[in-house]
Amino acid sequence: MIEPLEIAALMEKFAPPDAGKATALRLAIRRGVTERVLRPQDELPSTRKAATALAMSRNSVIEAYEGLQAEGVIETRRGARPRVCALPDLRPAQTPRPAPIALSQRGQRLSANHREGYRVGRIDAFAPGLPDPSLFPRDDWAICLRRVARRNRGGLDMYEEYQGLPLLREALALHLKRSRGVSVSPDQVFILPCTQSAMALMSDLLTDPGDHVMMEDPCYAGGKALFAAKGLVTRALPRDLPRDLRMGPGAEPAKMIYVTPSTQYPTGTRMKLARRMDVLAYAEAQQAMVIEDDYDGDFVWKGADVPPVFSLDKAASVALIGTLSKSLMPAMRLGWLIVPPALVTPVRRAHRALGSSVNTHVQAAMAEFISSGRFARHLRITARTYQERMICLTDALQAGLGQDADVSRPDGGLQVMLRFPEEVDDVRLHDLLWDRGFQMLPLSRLCIESRERGLIIGFARATPKSSARLATAIAEGLAAL
Repeated sequence: MIEPLEIAALMEKFAPPDAGKATALRLAIRRGVTERVLRPQDELPSTRKAATALAMSRNSVIEAYEGLQAEGVIETRRGARPRVCALPDLRPAQTPRPAPIALSQRGQRLSANHREGYRVGRIDAFAPGLPDPSLFPRDDWAICLRRVARRNRGGLDMYEEYQGLPLLREALALHLKRSRGVSVSPDQVFILPCTQSAMALMSDLLTDPGDHVMMEDPCYAGGKALFAAKGLVTRALPRDLPRDLRMGPGAEPAKMIYVTPSTQYPTGTRMKLARRMDVLAYAEAQQAMVIEDDYDGDFVWKGADVPPVFSLDKAASVALIGTLSKSLMPAMRLGWLIVPPALVTPVRRAHRALGSSVNTHVQAAMAEFISSGRFARHLRITARTYQERMICLTDALQAGLGQDADVSRPDGGLQVMLRFPEEVDDVRLHDLLWDRGFQMLPLSRLCIESRERGLIIGFARATPKSSARLATAIAEGLAAL
């Protein structure tokens, strides 16, 4: 029989110091069995004897023994001491695996570094595309979150309405109608964690590896990386769409066309109405789906906004995606996808199959946040603040760089683009600025076929002092090239 002192030694050797007594006993005996310290048919002390010797309550010993019995580590019989079960050798093999587990072709594509050349790991005031977290309305959000957390939503707290809470889909549909001129049924709205997950869902539904997808040039790095991970061939959407929209001989039609009309990423320009109509005609000629990313539609700096391509679509060939990452914060993990009625059923099934749902309490709080008017008020405040900071940064860059760079104020969004002559090595300039503590993106890394040079700079947290310091650093960097 195994003596209680031997059990105590096992607990001292194998059990975590902060574990409860029942858990410590259970872990120690299990580890003793797997390490072959305890052998098959070894008898353990009775619960009463073990409790006395180990200074534990008998209930704790019973709990540990019952857990071990449920795992099949020991067997117990009335009137007999527990015994260790006969188990195979559970120790890990001593020889290393001859080769790592092989990835599938899809796994190799997904795990490849499609963002090679992008330096990440530091978040400073000029990181492009990021909001100012200090503007997040924490008190208002806490009120909404606390209020909805007390409610019992029945089946909605289980797996009903996996597509998204009806209240949030209705609130988003109303918000988009008022702010963006988009008229949709809540049934067409899907709630997802982010725009990347929406793009991935549509890619899985509409394309196969080897298919072609078109993007604006220069383009959004995240979309380019995702399409590459899906095994798609990315081509530049022509700047001058041909008048003859028929595909030429040997030309491969695109399955999807990804655009950012509200604020083109990264240039910050708004797509003109004529261009939007041309894109729709071009997509229809190729029988392609337009993926319209309205990522910065809440922040417009010049004139009235142009209706989204989605609202102009007559052929049911546009899907609209959006996110709260810019208007609130990325940690919200809340975005949406709106699809034509014919795609609602397949998207609903794929959405469920891929498990792309969002926390129910966050959804409910966001519905409350929108319907209460707090979201609209927050957007008004942040838009004024961001516009002031955009002007601050562009003024500083224009004053500090002069003719060395083309600086223009964006039509919308949270980033400014600097353009340099083609001979400027923007990657090297970016690296020099990185070494001085500034984070931004080199424009050339976002190009597909073009050869543009420049820097993409965020301004959500820009101040006059930091903007002047950045302008000086860029000027010095250009001089050092």
